[in-house]
Amino acid sequence: MTAFHALTDLHRELGRVFDDRPLYRHTPATNEASSWSPQVDIKEDEGGFTVIADVPGVDPADVDITLDNSVLTIRGERESETQGLRRRERFRGSFLRQFTLPESVDESGVKASASNGVLQVTIPRSAKAKPLSITVEGE
Repeated sequence: MTAFHALTDLHRELGRVFDDRPLYRHTPATNEASSWSPQVDIKEDEGGFTVIADVPGVDPADVDITLDNSVLTIRGERESETQGLRRRERFRGSFLRQFTLPESVDESGVKASASNGVLQVTIPRSAKAKPLSITVEGE
């Protein structure tokens, strides 16, 4: 298990421990927005990392993705109709997910796309540093 996997597992477990939201709202709909957190899968292969997030009902224009100091941040907002609802079970409002990436990623090559409510962020690995051969000069 790599350090990245261990950190991801720790983040997931801490999220479960401290997430006290009910799975379903059994109260009538209100105008209050609640925060929610999209479910995420992270794949790793030789080429880099792929973050796949379920963001149904979120306009891709309402998603902001940044990568700063090896921290990938995905934030956005999902609004929904509030008029006439007798029951609300779908979360709405803003969300924020952050992931610490290894230093071996190529920050300039990050790409993101969205299709059918699934956001995909591709983060390539940076080229490995090749050993440098240094010639020793004699007198």
